[in-house]
Amino acid sequence: MQIDLEALKAAIADDRENGLLPACVVGAAGTTNTAAIDDLNALADICAAERCWFHVDGASGAWTAIAPRYRHLVAGMERADSLAFDLHKWMYLQYPIACILVRNADDHRRAFSLTPTYLAHGEGERGLTGIDVPWLSDYGFELSRGFHALKAWMTFKEHGVAKYGRIIQQNIDQAHYLAGLVASAPGLELALPVSLNIVNFRYVRPGLTDAELNGLNKRIETELQERGIAVPSTVTIRGRNYLHVAITNHRSRQEDFDLLVHEVIRIGNERD
Repeated sequence: MQIDLEALKAAIADDRENGLLPACVVGAAGTTNTAAIDDLNALADICAAERCWFHVDGASGAWTAIAPRYRHLVAGMERADSLAFDLHKWMYLQYPIACILVRNADDHRRAFSLTPTYLAHGEGERGLTGIDVPWLSDYGFELSRGFHALKAWMTFKEHGVAKYGRIIQQNIDQAHYLAGLVASAPGLELALPVSLNIVNFRYVRPGLTDAELNGLNKRIETELQERGIAVPSTVTIRGRNYLHVAITNHRSRQEDFDLLVHEVIRIGNERD
C-alpha cells in the first residue's frame, strides 16, 4: 500500500513533457486506515532530483520517530520540506491540536504574508506594532488563533519526550500482540500485516459470501460498542469490511486485547 515510485517518476516526466510543472509530492508516514508508510527516503531523493516540494503527512504516524525500537520505520521524514501531524491522534491530548512544520521559514512567510493597512507591522515604530516578533497572519490564512500549543508544551514539560516514546512503543507492541492473537484464532482473519499501531481484522465463517461477512462484521462492531466491551470502527479494504483497531491509549493493557478477540468470536458465532 505504498506509493509506486516508478509510477510517480513516470507521472512527473509525463507532466513535464506536456508543459506542466510538478510542484509537490506527498508521502505518508502512517495512513489513517492501515498505518501504511511510504519509502520516505526514496521520495526525498525523487523530490530533490525533480525540484519538487516534499510534504509528509504524518497525521498520527509521525510520532513513531520518538519510539526507540520503531523510529527507523519513518526514516527520511526528517528530509521533508514540510510535515503535518496531529497531537490528538497519538499523543494522548484533547482534540483538536494539529501542527505543521515548515523547514524554511522564509518560504513559509512568502506563501502567506500579506500586509494591508489594517495589519501594518510598524517597522521602526514604537508601541506594540513595532515589536519585532512573528506575526501569525504571516504564516497562514487566519489572522489570529487559539493557544492550542499550550497544552502540548505543558504536557511535554511534565512528562518529557522519552516517556512518550516508551508509551508509543508500547502501543505498537500491543498492536503486534493483537495481530498475533488474530492470526492464531480460528474464525479471524487479518487484513494485512501490522506496521504501527493499527490492526484491521474480521470475523470469518465458511459458507458466507463477502457481502454477508461485511454485514456480519458491521453488526459485531455495533454490538461491541453497545455492550460496552470495546470501541473499534470498521474500514473497507479491497471491498471487505474489517474491524479497525487503532491503539492510542496509554492505559490499554494486554488483557483488553484478549477480551476483544474472545468477544469478537463469541458475538460472531452467536449471529446467524
